[in-house]
Amino acid sequence: MRADRIPAGRGRSAALALAALALVALLFGGFSSTLPPGTLPPVEAPFTTDDRGPAPPAPPSAGPRPGQPVMGGTGWRVVSSRSVQGILIVEVETAGALGGPDLAASIIGPARAGHLEALVYFRRPGERLADTRVQWTPAGGYVTLALR
Repeated sequence: MRADRIPAGRGRSAALALAALALVALLFGGFSSTLPPGTLPPVEAPFTTDDRGPAPPAPPSAGPRPGQPVMGGTGWRVVSSRSVQGILIVEVETAGALGGPDLAASIIGPARAGHLEALVYFRRPGERLADTRVQWTPAGGYVTLALR
């Protein structure tokens, strides 16, 4: 089937004017895409605080954090800690006596379950190099090594 084209000139202008008039009549003449008010579905109220689920947990307190080393205590503080390939490395500054296995155990205690080995380096405040290293492994326990 072949569509006949409207020839250019007066006939084409009249056809375009008629199409524009029909479009205006549809837009302003009662054509509506909305339903009458009685047929609309009921609208629910916006979310309330109960609809958003449980409240978020409180921020952690200053106490021990699960899976992380203890960050400080009387006479010592953790300078840095990192975990690489299941090995926990902790650098600790100690004032007074150098740290030992007891202090290392209290520092890495919360993090032992998630690691294969832990290395705790103890140094004096202001020093760059560690004086003592305590290594922990599940098989060997705590082993102290004097570095200087």
